[in-house]
Amino acid sequence: MHRYPLKAVHVMHVVSLRTESSLQNSTSSLSQSAAHKSHMGEMFAFHSSTMADTLSTPIIVFTRTGSMAIILSHNRPSSTIFAFTNNERVKQRLALYHGVVPLSMEFSADAEETFSRAIKLLLSKSLVRVGQFVTLVQSGAQPIWRRHSTHHIQVRKVQS
Repeated sequence: MHRYPLKAVHVMHVVSLRTESSLQNSTSSLSQSAAHKSHMGEMFAFHSSTMADTLSTPIIVFTRTGSMAIILSHNRPSSTIFAFTNNERVKQRLALYHGVVPLSMEFSADAEETFSRAIKLLLSKSLVRVGQFVTLVQSGAQPIWRRHSTHHIQVRKVQS
């Protein structure tokens, strides 16, 4: 390894890509255990990740505690998870998870206004582009805009 460090890094990269690909194929089968799908948040994250992978869209999630972003990360979607939070400690913790890009933002009382501000922030940082589709996930342990236990997965087109 000392004589060919670049070759060693390349080989490790290829091995990790193949390993993740095989893990992704084994977890995407419909024969997942009933125990895994019995928890609403995990089931919701699994289907959100699958939808985002199928459509090749990034995932946008709004979170106070980080729980939904973490569960989404555990599903290893191939796309980026943009996790918006209004808590600096949650943002710092989310930075440690696979595929998660944590972003700070205060939440408005109106979900549509918050979503619009999030898209503007992503556009300003060139993280999404106009015309691109995104998967929006609204679910989690602490509802932000919901009074009842409702969950949403939406695919939206980014508008300027």
